[in-house]
Amino acid sequence: MPNIDISSQTGKDFSGDVLIVPVFSGRERHRLPLAISKVARQVMDESDFKADYLEVVPLHHPNGVKDCRWMLLVGLGEEEAVTHNKIRKAVGTAARNALKKGWKRVGIVSPSTSSLDHDEVQVAVLEGALLADYDFAAFKGKPEPKRFESLDVFTNGDDTRKARRRLPQIEAGVGACHRVRDLANTPASDLHPESFAAEAQKLAKAHKLGIEILGPDELAKGNFNAVLAVAKGSARPARVVKLEYKPKEKAKRHIVLVGKGVTFDSGGLSLKDAGGMETMKDDMTGAAIVLATLVACAQMEAPIQVTGLMGLVENMPSGTSYKPGDVIRARSGKTIEVLNTDAEGRLVLADLLDYASGMDADHIVDLATLTGACVVALGDGVSGVMGTDQKLVERLLDAGSRTGEYLWQLPLVEEYKEALRSKVADVKNISGTKWGGSITAGLFLSEFVSSASWAHVDLSGNWSSSERDFRPHGATGEGPRWLLDWILG
Repeated sequence: MPNIDISSQTGKDFSGDVLIVPVFSGRERHRLPLAISKVARQVMDESDFKADYLEVVPLHHPNGVKDCRWMLLVGLGEEEAVTHNKIRKAVGTAARNALKKGWKRVGIVSPSTSSLDHDEVQVAVLEGALLADYDFAAFKGKPEPKRFESLDVFTNGDDTRKARRRLPQIEAGVGACHRVRDLANTPASDLHPESFAAEAQKLAKAHKLGIEILGPDELAKGNFNAVLAVAKGSARPARVVKLEYKPKEKAKRHIVLVGKGVTFDSGGLSLKDAGGMETMKDDMTGAAIVLATLVACAQMEAPIQVTGLMGLVENMPSGTSYKPGDVIRARSGKTIEVLNTDAEGRLVLADLLDYASGMDADHIVDLATLTGACVVALGDGVSGVMGTDQKLVERLLDAGSRTGEYLWQLPLVEEYKEALRSKVADVKNISGTKWGGSITAGLFLSEFVSSASWAHVDLSGNWSSSERDFRPHGATGEGPRWLLDWILG
């Protein structure tokens, strides 16, 4: 993380590399500090900058800013339409521009608007800049990532105390986001079940989390037969990792987070095509979110108990692979007819959800890159959520809205269960129809949950095919921030 300072100053005396100035279109530019407003007014009057949403204009050695080398004007659009997330994305867009230029010392003028709470605006500014401050360079010839050294936020007289108090949570959430990005961007040759479990063990030791790692022998004794079935085709043996965070005082409640951790998904014998495999190193994102969120909970000393379960496997084709037509007896005792080995994530989660159901949790939330159908339905910027507890679902939706990582509720349509009935087993792993694939996947998972309060999140917003606002190309890292918001709320 860069060194962060939040000041009630105007920013006109900033002496760093670049000053980012978010600007409303039209007359609202006059709400800027006077010296900076003159610069923005001149550029806008010359029609070089209209302050359209996400429009960026660089100015070299701008007049009115004492020692700053560059100013970046970024458009917010009309004030009446502004939201916290628009501010977050606009600042992030400018910050990504600054990062690619190699600028290290960054200042930002927090925009002033009567339509939004100024404390939350400051938080959005900080989050936008910090989320943009990411460069995955570990596998480049010169693995030196571009990152900011310092970040100064100027509020032009507004009180900074609330934003300062929120800073530890902002840093924990953004740090967790970056951790998920790192893990999901790592090639599957480097991040596989064994190395992922080793990384979890290292982080657990560093942050005083309880940890238990189950290998093939322990999984066989524990009847994790669905997990083991998915792993049969790989030379890399499966791991199930159990992480435990407990507060120092008596916990207010107990939450179990369950993450799909398929470190590479070839589809197994139901092989994906080449294009479908290109990003399948990210099929462990659910497990990465669980790990990063547990670390963030420890950093924030959250007042609740959080258990994390990570099911780590590779889904590969070989002579030992599980096959279409196989029947698996899951940990719960229910049998599953496998019709497609590329519907493997739900098999891993079936055993983990049964395991979680015996942990006396108040809430169980699973997170998985589960279905392409959810991406088709919601695009790659919104994740689907469904569950058995409407209050829980609504709290997750609210947390996603506050953090700008949007969730959308999908229904668990009871009648669709008919499509999952098998003639030779209790349930089959696909419905056999292309309609409602995300919902039937959620219904499949519900067969293995005995908790009254469960939610399933189908991660659609976990990968970006191009750079946009504060999101780089690749893993977006969405998940820990809204989870932390919910957990601490």
